Amino acid sequence: MPRPNRGQAATLNDVARLANVSRQTVSRVINNKDTVRPETEQRVRAAIRELDYRPNSLARSLVTNRSNVIGLVVPNISQPYYPEIARGVEDGAYEADYSVFLSHTGGDAGRELRALERLRGHRVDGVIICNSRLDDETLSQVAALAPAVLVNRQLANVSGTVIWTGYDTGSELAIDHLHAVGRRRIAYVGLDYVNNVDAAKFLGYRTGLERNGIPFDSSIVVRGPNSFQGGYAAMEALYTAALQVDAIFASNDLLAIGAMRYALTHGVDVPGEMAFVGFGGSEVASMVTPDLTTISVPLYSIGVTAVQELLQLIACPGEQHRQLNIKPEILIRGSSVANQRAGVAQF
Repeated sequence: MPRPNRGQAATLNDVARLANVSRQTVSRVINNKDTVRPETEQRVRAAIRELDYRPNSLARSLVTNRSNVIGLVVPNISQPYYPEIARGVEDGAYEADYSVFLSHTGGDAGRELRALERLRGHRVDGVIICNSRLDDETLSQVAALAPAVLVNRQLANVSGTVIWTGYDTGSELAIDHLHAVGRRRIAYVGLDYVNNVDAAKFLGYRTGLERNGIPFDSSIVVRGPNSFQGGYAAMEALYTAALQVDAIFASNDLLAIGAMRYALTHGVDVPGEMAFVGFGGSEVASMVTPDLTTISVPLYSIGVTAVQELLQLIACPGEQHRQLNIKPEILIRGSSVANQRAGVAQF
């Protein structure tokens, strides 16, 4: 029986000849069809092993109408939040024999839409979209075209699954903790653009203040770019305004770390004079000094869950909309707890 020349990749025809079966039978074995007799399947698989045959993924996708590739769209892969989700997505996809096509959008709605169009062009089986910047109508249309899982974006009656964290209740946990350790002037450092996530965190901040009998003061609400520098500048604005603050609750860990850095470089005792709490539970929160108290979100698990939900939608296209709610927890660390308070920072 002729074999492929050394250095040449084996083909479907080579396997069929060696196993003495048709091309169609080899294809059925590769695609795990149950219409092949066990002894024939064993002969085909032995030929595949002997020839080290690797199925052509493009040809296979044309037969099965599946590419075994999913898309992952994130606003900014450089922020601490998204690499953990991406790692969960990659691991979950790997276990299911899927590959992941990553698109970084820079938080730009137009770029996000183009990325989703490109993913469709690459015949991905479905897509996971994190913190979408698209308007509701456009996002609904996108989700109706292919199986989709939305992470951190609530959307009524979307075709697909929404994974949503309790950002409002997480923020309330932060304020409850700061109140419990004696803080009464709690500033909020948030994003300088409106999205569902930051709005929910700000709502929780205000609810937490009210529940603990702390008056809301808009003068100590500061917003900035979603970056370390944004947090640093927000803290500088509070310092320049000479406001009396004894705690900072930030919309995410990166903002909190930037704000804390400014305070430390200007002689503020942390946490003696001022406490800091972030949101996200990213690994970087434990790598600073003092380590950052944070509202922890199971980022890796969200990535794994997103893949599982997406694969279910791919397998059962008629699945109805559902929402999974993730419960955050507080990780209390050195940025908010001290053996003895040194007083309130005077700005």
